[in-house]
Amino acid sequence: MKVAVTGGTGFVGKAIVDELLRAGYKVRILSRRIPDKSPEGTVHIPGSVVTGEGLETFVDNVDAVVHLVGIIREAGENTFKAVHHDGTVNILLAASRAGVKRYVHMSALGTRENAVSNYHKTKFAGEEAVRASGLPWTIFRPSTIFGPGDSFINMLAQMMRRSPVIPVMGGGKGLMQPVYVEDVATAFRTALESETHVGKTYELGGADTLSLMQIMKKVAQQIDKKPFFISFPSPIVAPVLKLAQALKIQLPITTEQLIMLGENNIRTGGDPVEALGIEWTGFEEGIKKYLVSGSSV
Repeated sequence: MKVAVTGGTGFVGKAIVDELLRAGYKVRILSRRIPDKSPEGTVHIPGSVVTGEGLETFVDNVDAVVHLVGIIREAGENTFKAVHHDGTVNILLAASRAGVKRYVHMSALGTRENAVSNYHKTKFAGEEAVRASGLPWTIFRPSTIFGPGDSFINMLAQMMRRSPVIPVMGGGKGLMQPVYVEDVATAFRTALESETHVGKTYELGGADTLSLMQIMKKVAQQIDKKPFFISFPSPIVAPVLKLAQALKIQLPITTEQLIMLGENNIRTGGDPVEALGIEWTGFEEGIKKYLVSGSSV
């Protein structure tokens, strides 16, 4: 099978590409910059889902498309709408014209019609475009994805190694089901291998349901640190973030992310994930694979 993957050079994308290669698939990766070296079995195609550049070549003569491109912070023309909705429409149109037989889409847990954050609103608009495309689709909505090379858990570990005092934005009470990146990769491969997953929307969450504060404490324990956590409730943080954004000062967290931290990010619906046959990795089990005392990989 030949699979075209958008976002294949990112943290999650690399794991999914590796999983597909292990399964014997040929993988085509859409890239804004072509790397000097790439794994055997992969081909990089220059292009962009936002502008539509290169998409016709990218999807030509492939069996399936895996669309992973997404952003957590807007920058310039890369707005949530441009990336999550318009970019999705562009790849769907290209895939439809090319007669692609399978389409698998990366969304996010918390995506819904009545979402509060623009991130989730535009993710939902992208999902709606997928459902209306006429392609044989599968949609995945993962919770926070963690694993080697992630930007979330490694960032927390780095902060704790640098400072004995750690702020907890939003109060740290919102619940998450962190899902290990290799489990997500397995889900995407599984979706490609059986038509039973066509027309399904799966919410992906790991074995553990944890608050942000619990996650931070487990990270601290794993790296042998004992920081002092200071909770900053959303009503206190929100005005500061709005002022910083107005002054174009970039902080580690945005207003959109603060909104999402105030919501639970756990499985509440979707099609039964048992159909994927995945044994979900526990959070502590997962971080032990790449977080060690004194360093992160």
